[in-house]
Amino acid sequence: MLAHDRKQFILDQLGKNKSVSVSQLSEMLNTSEVTIRRDLKDLEEANALKRTHGGAIRMMSTAFEPQIFELEQENVEKKKAIAYEAYQLIKDNDAIIIDSSSTGAQLAKLIKNGKKQNITVVTNSFKTTWELMYSDNVEIIHIGGQVRNNIFSSIGAIAEGSLQSLRVDKAFIGINGIDFEIGFTTPNLFESQIKRAMMNAAYQVYIMADSSKFNQTYLSIVCPVSRVDCLITDDEITEAEKAGAVDNGLELIVAHLQNNVATTLT
Repeated sequence: MLAHDRKQFILDQLGKNKSVSVSQLSEMLNTSEVTIRRDLKDLEEANALKRTHGGAIRMMSTAFEPQIFELEQENVEKKKAIAYEAYQLIKDNDAIIIDSSSTGAQLAKLIKNGKKQNITVVTNSFKTTWELMYSDNVEIIHIGGQVRNNIFSSIGAIAEGSLQSLRVDKAFIGINGIDFEIGFTTPNLFESQIKRAMMNAAYQVYIMADSSKFNQTYLSIVCPVSRVDCLITDDEITEAEKAGAVDNGLELIVAHLQNNVATTLT
């Protein structure tokens, strides 16, 4: 394959997945890793991507926030696998928080169709509220506030005030970017504030983030890594990313896409 075609293929993969690895590209293109690294270097110099340890990520503004229908179409199988592992952590009679993330919406579907009983779900997501509204095994508490119609969520002082009067067992929070030095980040300041308020209302905090979120940083820092109890992700993270999570004191649950059997690292 010509260099131009390889580079276009790399950009196409980034358009679908946000991040790529040298080893994956080498296998997909039947090309040496040395050649792939050279292609990535050329593309970075052309401001087409940003190289990371072992691969590359898209070039995008730290304030860019995709709309909910775009998020729901990205990495769907990974999000389902992550939501499956999150569901295993819920016990009968638990009170939990689910934020307005696309992975949170997948978790709501599992709760709706699952066998866990007497679950109280606090959420700012209209999609999750609608999903669970008629479930006999769920009590749904939707916090009010200012409506964000592109994310189908409620935010702001009213929503945050509602959370201050609540205390739940577990919070399941989606995130846009993970950097072990900077922390967990998201593009929108108001979303960042509501996620922090949700974390403060929970005894245990679980971040749900697929492997494309690693080595990305956005405008607003939600919290440092030390604030979170556990990170649930998929099996396409690198060994370096696994080590980074464990070194920073995070329990790491790695969902395997093929067999719904997770690996837990501490």
